[in-house]
Amino acid sequence: MIDKAILDVMACLRCKSSLTDEGEHLKCSECNIGYPIKEDIPHMLEESIFSLDG
Repeated sequence: MIDKAILDVMACLRCKSSLTDEGEHLKCSECNIGYPIKEDIPHMLEESIFSLDG
């Protein structure tokens, strides 16, 4: 789980919207994409982004 204070300053790389912690990933509701969290570290690289559609 990502610390709330840190999550509050993080934003989606694509649209700059806020992110929510979904446990296994951070979620951008605007773009409907996810950023994986591995060993409590969010991977915020473009190549790590995945679609939450379907």
